[in-house]
Amino acid sequence: MTKDNILSFKVEKSKKSQVTHIGYFVPDINRNRTDMIEEQPHIDLLDALKKLSPFLAHVFHAPSEAEVFYEATGFKYNGDKIIITGKVVTEDGGTVGISSPGINMDENTYRWEEDLYDAVNDLTEEVYQFLIGKKVGVKQLSIEDEIEKNESDNIETVMKSDQEMNDELVEYSDDDIISEDIEPIEDDDLENEILASDNKDLF
Repeated sequence: MTKDNILSFKVEKSKKSQVTHIGYFVPDINRNRTDMIEEQPHIDLLDALKKLSPFLAHVFHAPSEAEVFYEATGFKYNGDKIIITGKVVTEDGGTVGISSPGINMDENTYRWEEDLYDAVNDLTEEVYQFLIGKKVGVKQLSIEDEIEKNESDNIETVMKSDQEMNDELVEYSDDDIISEDIEPIEDDDLENEILASDNKDLF
């Protein structure tokens, strides 16, 4: 299988997770397949995906100052045409999912199809490398993840401290408490000392 077998790609984000959907053709079984990957994509893949955003904005005739409100989230092939999927930020701060019409990259309808072809080609290569596990990103912890991790580390530290104290108590038994510098007093010696003390009080 090569990058030419990639049929679709989409990134779905939420506050705590990010899932990537990759559709591709498997020659060995002559079937299409879609994988859902929860690993963090490589930064090169995400950068390549961002390059589709301006094309998505141009399709909807957005002015240059409004291009920042358009974000591409993936693409999919529909026959000989490609569809860019994405979202746009609304005036109230919400987002609306959008898709471009099918774009034939062999034509010159928008006059930037050649540039789109290069961008999709680069993105497809990164998607393929991610699919086969050759290029995977490093997960960035959110604030919630950091708090949860710190709480877990604190609990582990307390549990470890308690266990260390228990281990120390086991090491020091009752026989070890008697200091080597103090000789144990025999019962006969103790009785003689008591009698001597009593006789002293009589005089």
